[in-house]
Amino acid sequence: MIFFDYMIIYIIGGISMYNVVYKVMYLFMFFFIASMIGYIAEVTCCSIKDKKIVWNRGFLIGPYIPIYGVGCIATLILLRKYFSDPITLFFLTIIVCSALEYFTSWIMEKLFKVRWWDYSEYRFNVDGRICLLNSILFGFAGLIVVYFIYPFIRGLLDKVPHTVLIVVGLICLVIFLTDLVVTFATLISVRKTLADFKGKDATEIAREEVIKKIKKKSYLFNRLLKAFPKTDKFNKKEFIEFKKTVQNIRKKLKIKQMNIKIQLLEKFKK
Repeated sequence: MIFFDYMIIYIIGGISMYNVVYKVMYLFMFFFIASMIGYIAEVTCCSIKDKKIVWNRGFLIGPYIPIYGVGCIATLILLRKYFSDPITLFFLTIIVCSALEYFTSWIMEKLFKVRWWDYSEYRFNVDGRICLLNSILFGFAGLIVVYFIYPFIRGLLDKVPHTVLIVVGLICLVIFLTDLVVTFATLISVRKTLADFKGKDATEIAREEVIKKIKKKSYLFNRLLKAFPKTDKFNKKEFIEFKKTVQNIRKKLKIKQMNIKIQLLEKFKK
């Protein structure tokens, strides 16, 4: 019986609130562990491809990539009746996970005006959001999830006492939500930084405020750029141009200071 069955039973008064909380945390921990496994898989593939260890993957700071967790749960819930038919499961997983990746890319671009990944260089891609190669890999990943990862995680979670799982689940949930909020706030604040000072007078005060904001946000912003090297080029170019503007302001201020000194020296000589 899956999570949604328990929710229905609870609504009609069949099980206690404690059991509902347990099932919610059970589902979340499955999502959390699957997201971590996805992170490990992506780090491994990228490290092999780049011939060096690449730790910085994913949208969030922690070692987990939510889209993998969502993909696993979607596959298990939507395709449950096809578990005994590997071929059908393979092709349906391709459809489900490709739709999820396309939708995620579209939503993130609408939210942040940034394209976080781009498959335009790959053959048989759709708007650069999904491509045939990745979709086929999703199909194989679906088989691995259903026949290996799902039994492994389920066996692991079933051995944990209910109360312990609830406590650990709540801790992980707080960590995950904090990470999510901090990352979103960083992206939004960086966008505001670029917009707030664009076109304003190049005064010393403005320059100092800009530098302060850039320094405060540089770690998370640079982490995101490294994690998604194919992020929309226009936005990265705008940020680089913005930093160049700050440097030009500094140079102009130094030139003005030199001119003032020269004028003072000339007056002193007279």
